[in-house]
Amino acid sequence: MTMIDRAGVTAGIKRKYGVSIRPQWLEKCAEHVEAELANTSNASNAHNLHLEVQTRLVIEQLLDSDIGESCFPALVVDNNNQVNRLPGTPHTFLQVQEIMDVGISKHAMWEAVREKEDFEQRGIRPSYLPALDEDGDDSSGVFTANTQGNTQGSAAHAPNDDVDANGDRKPKIPHGMLKLVLTDGRTRISALELTPIPQLNVELPIGTKVLVKAGQFMQPTGLLSLDADGIQLLGGAPAQYEQFTLRTRLESSLRRGTVG
Repeated sequence: MTMIDRAGVTAGIKRKYGVSIRPQWLEKCAEHVEAELANTSNASNAHNLHLEVQTRLVIEQLLDSDIGESCFPALVVDNNNQVNRLPGTPHTFLQVQEIMDVGISKHAMWEAVREKEDFEQRGIRPSYLPALDEDGDDSSGVFTANTQGNTQGSAAHAPNDDVDANGDRKPKIPHGMLKLVLTDGRTRISALELTPIPQLNVELPIGTKVLVKAGQFMQPTGLLSLDADGIQLLGGAPAQYEQFTLRTRLESSLRRGTVG
């Protein structure tokens, strides 16, 4: 029994994201969702799912799809096949096809990635942290989780994502100025953040979906300028792009000898 209202879901996604779904992709997606629902303990109630729930289930698959396979193009090109304005809709559903920080050299970014991975995977302390003594304490006498005089009150035990169990600052990937290549599946545009956008970072998976709400195309470069109010991160991580991590992209760029 059909559980997914194809027409209703298509209209719901169009209202929510302003994007038109390809019927062929939606049919495969709906069949997949229906098969998953049929194997759940509530299979008998699956055909009664509210349209909003159906739409949410399809959106989950949409975010993890390749936009060229799932959506009709939305960007408007001129006679020179260039994009110089956003569509008149309130927002544009696009996919991140590339993201790199042009405000930080690739060599510096590579060192930051390497130190972060060493710290997370093998417990190797970054070069900017002091060495530990034999008891595992910070030999420099700087702040640790057990700093004297800081054991009273809840603030002393408040979790801090910026430090590890030893009270050491965790290595982070720096954030300078991000440049993105965005696509609707047919046309690509380049975008540049004018000021840091907290929801964006250079480690975002390739294939991440965003809603572009506002921005100006800068001339003569044709770059789309973005700020925090002009873009919304939706998420997603298509399997076909999972190998294109920040590390692998940096390695490829450095092998080619490009500078950034």
